[in-house]
Amino acid sequence: MVRGKESRSITSVDVARKAGVSQSTVSLVFAGKASGRVSPQTQQEVLRIAEEMGYRPNTVARTLRLGHTNIIAFVIPDVSNPFFAAVLKGAEQTARLHDYTVILVSTGEDQEWQRVVMDALTTHSIEGFVLCAVRPPGDMDIAILRSRAVIVDETWTGLSSLSLDIVGGTQAAMRHLFGLGHRQVAHLAADVDVETFRQRQRTYEQELALRGLVLEARYTARAALNPASALQAARKLLHLSEPPTAIFCDDDLLAIGAYKAAAELGWEVPRQLSIVGFGDGLIAQTLAPELTTVAIPTAALGKRAIEVLLADFEVLEQPHSEVISLELRVRGSTTAVAGNA
Repeated sequence: MVRGKESRSITSVDVARKAGVSQSTVSLVFAGKASGRVSPQTQQEVLRIAEEMGYRPNTVARTLRLGHTNIIAFVIPDVSNPFFAAVLKGAEQTARLHDYTVILVSTGEDQEWQRVVMDALTTHSIEGFVLCAVRPPGDMDIAILRSRAVIVDETWTGLSSLSLDIVGGTQAAMRHLFGLGHRQVAHLAADVDVETFRQRQRTYEQELALRGLVLEARYTARAALNPASALQAARKLLHLSEPPTAIFCDDDLLAIGAYKAAAELGWEVPRQLSIVGFGDGLIAQTLAPELTTVAIPTAALGKRAIEVLLADFEVLEQPHSEVISLELRVRGSTTAVAGNA
């Protein structure tokens, strides 16, 4: 079978011809070596034309030539949580601009992945890692990951990190509810033993104490990060003899359970129950009324993680440490407590 010209794969020569530059210029752009050699305007034009023509570099040939793959592993604990998908999207978009590919690795319950990490790094099958809410195995030699990994929503000595301002976000949520006159504020907590959720718990307790409010164990209910478990936990809160007037949820996924529990009782949100979440993904805008929640800039977080990792590839004098600010987005799920309107 003779193939027509239109079926021929697009090459760097084709891109160069259409962009009016040399083939070596195209190679420099896609190798990430154009800085100082090719003007930013020309780089953008080459990338635009390459995208328009559907050009994809020959990664197999490049790997043999340069000795690396330009593959970054995005490691997460739970593939079903939409938060990680949103961060991954930002990471993928940014990596693509720098000619890197991102693959997803979900650890699930298996934390013994040191051998996989070591094999991947020593064989150059993976260039680096973005560890999103995942810590390295406790017995791992961090020198293996130094300059090759960025940890997100966690910190680890020796690794570059992007931390979320969980304390500030939780404070904003609690102070919003207190400002509306709520004093019986329950905590629908994630039953996950990681620092990001421990920070939410500590800050919740501290905000109560600052206002002289007694911490009552009955006003804290724990649930797995899924709506079914959250519904069971929220039911316990709403069936108390003195139910809360507001619930602070560790995650928007848990807020779904709070909404469902309120609906079972015929309660109106927010007139009879104010609800605040944490995350601000599609869930927050899908719920009715739309959810007041602490917004995590997921796409920007993924973008920044890749930027820090690529910078570490070049030179790492000291691990990079950065705190990402969070903000409360007030929507329709919160209002003044009855009698304070």
